[in-house]
Amino acid sequence: MKRFADGTKVSVESSRGEISGILAKHGCERMAWGTEPVGDTLQFELGDQRFRFRIMRPTADEIRKRDSGDYVYSHNVDWKTKAEQEWRRRWRAHVLLIKAKLEFIDGGDTSLEQEFMPYLLMPNGRTLGEFVEDGGLARIGPGGSR
Repeated sequence: MKRFADGTKVSVESSRGEISGILAKHGCERMAWGTEPVGDTLQFELGDQRFRFRIMRPTADEIRKRDSGDYVYSHNVDWKTKAEQEWRRRWRAHVLLIKAKLEFIDGGDTSLEQEFMPYLLMPNGRTLGEFVEDGGLARIGPGGSR
């Protein structure tokens, strides 16, 4: 199944600029970008809350492991180029994600807290989503406590 924005030619810088514009349009006055070898970070403030998104940079090895079964001659594939394509795709997907969430919030269909809760930055510098993923809250469902 084809993923959203597969094969996009839109640069990461263009997607970053688009996200900045979307956030500004929705009242964000404070935002910061960070870049590391493993990926990029967006931190912003909306409604007196701080949020952080991490966009992980794929490696050629990660993409080869994920996609090599799609090719008869996978040893002939330029996995570095495929990783760069996936990097651009992930950025386009985040543009869509953030834009959609803010549009639903503006339309009154949902709340800022509900849409951005996993990305909420806690006083200890971690997001709520990171806290939950690391077992900070008991899992709800089969085998978990309620």
